[in-house]
Amino acid sequence: MSGGRTFARRVARAMAATAVLSALLSAVLTTAIAWTSLLDREDERLRGAAQTLGLEVPAAMDEATARGHADDEQAEVAVAGMRIALYRAGAFVGGDASLRPSAAEGCRTTGRGWRQCRVTLPTGAVEVTSDLAAARSQRSLLLGAALLAALLAGLAGLGLSGAVSARIARPLQRLREEVAAVDADAPGRALPGGGDGYAETDALRASLGEMLSRLDEALSQSRRFAANAAHELRTPLGTMQAELELSAEGVLPEEVRDSQGRVLRTLGGLNALVERLLILAAPVESLRGAREAVSLSDVVEEVRAALDPAARQRVRSAVDEGLHVRGDALLLRVMLENVVGNALKFAPSGAVTVRAEADGDAVTLEVTDEGPGVAPCDRQRVFDAFYRSAGARAEGVRGHGVGLALVARIARAHGGSAAFEDAPAGARLLLRLPRWAPAERDATMRAL
Repeated sequence: MSGGRTFARRVARAMAATAVLSALLSAVLTTAIAWTSLLDREDERLRGAAQTLGLEVPAAMDEATARGHADDEQAEVAVAGMRIALYRAGAFVGGDASLRPSAAEGCRTTGRGWRQCRVTLPTGAVEVTSDLAAARSQRSLLLGAALLAALLAGLAGLGLSGAVSARIARPLQRLREEVAAVDADAPGRALPGGGDGYAETDALRASLGEMLSRLDEALSQSRRFAANAAHELRTPLGTMQAELELSAEGVLPEEVRDSQGRVLRTLGGLNALVERLLILAAPVESLRGAREAVSLSDVVEEVRAALDPAARQRVRSAVDEGLHVRGDALLLRVMLENVVGNALKFAPSGAVTVRAEADGDAVTLEVTDEGPGVAPCDRQRVFDAFYRSAGARAEGVRGHGVGLALVARIARAHGGSAAFEDAPAGARLLLRLPRWAPAERDATMRAL
């Protein structure tokens, strides 16, 4: 699947987003923890300097001597980027006079970005501070490295998420392919593959299998009913037609002969409908009988020859005599009879053209008419059995909605397809059928 929303893409995007968010969160937390650790180490350094001053200045030392020691300590710690001051009873004794006392015991970060600690000792209260510029620089470097790592992790997650999500979605993709391969004529034979070992997809496969089995049974019952009904109707209809044809050979009044002719035409239509129903009710496998080289030009001429003279004049053909398809001649004739008959019915006064040309290993058979055409919204549904478009009903065109369903079924039984395409005017039906190649004929002759 090349476009649109897919489960795999959603999983991939979710994985990539999760990787990026996790990496960013990790970067922020790492930076916060590292900053806390840096502050703890700085506090330990400041407290150590305060303890050193407390050891050098005992409580019994006079104030003048204490001032001298505090000033000497200030000179020593200044080299390390610190400032220190000694206070007794709230009064400054020595050290850095610009260092104001803190309101409470402990360490804090000042508004100027310095770290200041107050340590109360027997000799007095020691205030010691240091500039955090170096620590902030380390924090910035750490944050940058963490964000870079987050970016790389996000890119890696984005790169790997596609492969990982594709692997996660593979069981669903396999199930989709199995469902797509279901034969519409025999849905009960679907899903031959075993389970993937994943509870979710195995349960879905089992549910689909049960549904398709029920659908297959319902389809079989409807086909049996249609086949039985057609068989039951075939014999009495045939008998009635034979008796009427026999009685028509006698001398009859004109009005009786006209009435008899109308009845015979009606019976002929009913017999044709019964034959169509029998073909629709038959399994596709039974329609895939012996395959032979069938000349398309012969089939077209047989169909034209079966038409009445007026209709025959309206049907034009352009089919190469050397063009052959692989299939059943009788079914292909029935298919083309329905296509041409449908075109003549919907274009009661215009021409119907039948063309055929080779297209690789297939043959494209094109039938066009000068009728009203088929609306785009009906181009698929007209191949459903018993469906009649709103246009056909509005124009009062007679029919049962069986002919095109029969065409599509015979085409599918031959490994081909039927579809209405755009046309400048009227309808344009394209039939694709497998081509019978000369090499294929030679292989058949060697097998014989």
